[in-house]
Amino acid sequence: MTNLLLSCSGRRTTLLAHLLDAAHARGGEVWAGDMNHLAPTLQLADHAVRLPSATSDEYVPTLLDLVRAHDISLIVPTIDPELPVLAAAADEFATAGCTALVSTAEFVEATGDKWVFYERFSELGIRTPRSWIPETVDPASMPEELFLKPRCGSASKGIRGLTRDDLAEGFEGDDNPIIQERIDAEEVTIDALLGLDGEPVHYVPRRRIRTMSGESIQGVTLPREGFEPWIDEVLAACRELGARGPITLQAFATADGPLLFEINPRFGGGFPLAHAAGGRYPEWILDFLDGHALAPRIGEYEVGLYMTRYNTEIFTSELPW
Repeated sequence: MTNLLLSCSGRRTTLLAHLLDAAHARGGEVWAGDMNHLAPTLQLADHAVRLPSATSDEYVPTLLDLVRAHDISLIVPTIDPELPVLAAAADEFATAGCTALVSTAEFVEATGDKWVFYERFSELGIRTPRSWIPETVDPASMPEELFLKPRCGSASKGIRGLTRDDLAEGFEGDDNPIIQERIDAEEVTIDALLGLDGEPVHYVPRRRIRTMSGESIQGVTLPREGFEPWIDEVLAACRELGARGPITLQAFATADGPLLFEINPRFGGGFPLAHAAGGRYPEWILDFLDGHALAPRIGEYEVGLYMTRYNTEIFTSELPW
């Protein structure tokens, strides 16, 4: 029996459904936890629990209490703020008999701060957009078209375009910014799974046809030809930096080859497309926790599969708290 907790579960209803299928097939149950009692996942999980903020001092103790009370063996995070918290407490969860499905603290840091990301992956020979922080800005050596972003932002929040001439106005009002060259090329996302030893197991490249609030709502899976050597190189770098479990790569498909610009060390919002195409990551992760080896399944997915999303409603007169 394998019991799971989907933390900060929010609107991740399809991911929850995949976890429910995988857990139920093994006689387990799934808890969904969130701060908001109207989070849709709370109505669809086997059990609903109230969680404090992921940045609260009570977050880890609350999760540990749930692990011990309900024999939970896997915690699946969904949002960026909880990743460094869970990575730092991974040993505590392991001692309690639970796996936090999160990469190492080093990898979480390397992917959560865009400047650290630029430095780490550049050192490993992975091309990324040229980047500057205010103290390294040199307009004479920078391109005309640029983007300014929060160093630790996510979901496309706080991003604005600017020109090289705008740099003379300074960065007043911009909190801890990074400046990056503007890349005009199609964006490609790769959902990938690494074993808990860092070995690549599977990946699915996809094109994000349309996004809303930084999340894919329409997309299509792509053939791996043209991406394969590059993905192998990036996943090897990720392994070296401590990547574990599900990660989401984002790149620009430039004329000179893919250009990596972001990694989310968790299930991406568009993962349901990868799952439908053959990437049964929840099942494979539970197989591993049950003691089965995670054999590589590179290339085992359907190419040309489209996804389009819509909203639906849940009606209830009984809230979980």
